[in-house]
Amino acid sequence: MKSLFLTLVLVVLATAASAEETTKLSAIEQFEEQKAIILKDIKDDTVYREISYSDANVVRDALNRISASLEGIVDIAEMTEEERGALFNDQELVNTVLTMAENDSRMVCRRRGRLGTNFKTTTCESVKDRRERQEADRLAIDQLMRGTPITSN
Repeated sequence: MKSLFLTLVLVVLATAASAEETTKLSAIEQFEEQKAIILKDIKDDTVYREISYSDANVVRDALNRISASLEGIVDIAEMTEEERGALFNDQELVNTVLTMAENDSRMVCRRRGRLGTNFKTTTCESVKDRRERQEADRLAIDQLMRGTPITSN
């Protein structure tokens, strides 16, 4: 959702006619506000709980490059074709990494009956944790089927 807003901010910046900056917030200021929100969400481990350290650094670096390229720019038309290409590539990188991290951070809860009772229990885990557990289970089953000893990671 936040990456969609980032996209909209840059589209507004690209299509905005020169408007008075005193009457409304400029698109660059909106980008800086959105950047601050994204960085806070990454730091707080709320929305992007499952983002890796390296991916968080990639996002920070890309956001800083976007800020630097927008510095002193009133209209996107002032930028060269190469600068615009780099800007949109960084934007796409940020959107992709944040979307994947947000999807991996989504919690999935399942209600199941416990063995030997009629009581149900609810277990919740992130999509990333669930995927890793399923992969570990698959690997363990494969090793059992082949007769090789199971090694713990």
